[in-house]
Amino acid sequence: MNTKHSLTALTVFEAAQPYLFWLLVMFPEMNLDEDGRFLDAIPWVSICWVVATVIVGGVYVWLSRGGEFRTLARNAMIIKLVHIPYYLLVFALAVVSIVLSLKIPFITLTVWAFCFVADATLIVTSGLYELAAVIAGVRCKRMTGGQGVVFAIAGFLFCVDVVIAVVTYVKSREVVTVGVRPGNGVGVVPGVGISAMPGTVPGQGPFGQGWGQRR
Repeated sequence: MNTKHSLTALTVFEAAQPYLFWLLVMFPEMNLDEDGRFLDAIPWVSICWVVATVIVGGVYVWLSRGGEFRTLARNAMIIKLVHIPYYLLVFALAVVSIVLSLKIPFITLTVWAFCFVADATLIVTSGLYELAAVIAGVRCKRMTGGQGVVFAIAGFLFCVDVVIAVVTYVKSREVVTVGVRPGNGVGVVPGVGISAMPGTVPGQGPFGQGWGQRR
């Protein structure tokens, strides 16, 4: 499996992992756990799952060093959008816990603690994928260092991370064109200026500085 396929596989895993975790926890507990042993093991299962997903995110960042900015930004955006229903599910669970707390004492605090840990873990792991995209954007000069720092931090902030993922993807799709920089010379400006035609090189052409000159 080459790097591109590995990044795709890790992206699919991260997008599906919160739902897989719920299936991993709920199915055995509801159908196979007659003596309650699995229920007692849920905290340890959760810890192992968190550690595994963080490691997977770290591997993704490592493998993405030579990745394409647009591809990595698209992967991060897909992950953030796919996770939205999960966050809504956790929110609904927290609301239900308030109702149940009227009959079962302390259930609200327990459920809310679980929901907070689940949300915090997911935003950290998904933030690693956004971090990989931001690093690629800075590396290919599509984002400045300052923008990279802001976007990288925002990728780990609840709700803001989704907006940042979409903005990053939009930036990755900006057309890089050849235009005239302030002062002298020709520079590469995203989305601004005059595109170099195929088979041409930036330089002095028949229409003046900034137009491509055919080889």
